[in-house]
Amino acid sequence: MSTSIDEALQGIASSSAKRENFPVYTVPAERVREAAQKIRELGYDYLLSISAVDLPKEKKIKLVYHFTKSNDPTDIVAIETFLPRDKPHIDTISDLYPAALFQEREEYEMLGVYFRGHPDLRHLLLPPEWPPGVYPLRKDFRVHEEPIHTTRQSKPVWVIKPELKPKQGTSGQAGAKQPAQKKQ
Repeated sequence: MSTSIDEALQGIASSSAKRENFPVYTVPAERVREAAQKIRELGYDYLLSISAVDLPKEKKIKLVYHFTKSNDPTDIVAIETFLPRDKPHIDTISDLYPAALFQEREEYEMLGVYFRGHPDLRHLLLPPEWPPGVYPLRKDFRVHEEPIHTTRQSKPVWVIKPELKPKQGTSGQAGAKQPAQKKQ
C-alpha cells in the first residue's frame, strides 16, 4: 500500500486492507469528508463510484467510495464506512468531487442515505411521486406482484419445442411418461 496514503489517513482510518489489488480504508462516517479531502490532495482527483450495501442483520448501511487519478486510472483507493440503518446520514463530498452529485442522489433514493449539504437531493431514477421512506435497494423492500394481462393469444410451448407436446393417452402433461406395455 502507498505509504503516502497511509500517512495521510493516519489517525483518520480505523483499519486498512488490500482488496482486488487496491487499498481499502475503513473510516468513521463523521471523518469520510476529511479522508476524501486528504485523498484528493494526494492526486486522486476523480471519484469512480459510490456504492452502498444494506446490511439489515447488522442494522447498518455500508458505503464504499472508489477514487482514482485521472492521469493513472489504474491507481485506485477506496474508503468504506458504516452508517446506522435507522438514520443513515453523512456529509456530502459533492463539492470536492462533482461526480458525487448524481451518485449521492442515487444512494439517497435507493437506500435512504441522506447526504448533509448536498445541493439537490431529489429523485434521480424514481418518479417524483415515489412514496417517501420506501427504498428499493433495501433488503426488506418487497415488490407486490401483479397478474399479467394480455390481449394476445400465446402459443402452446410445444409449437416452439415439439418434444414437449403431450403424447396421446397421457393426462395432458408435457413430457409425461407413457405407461409401460406388457410383453407377451
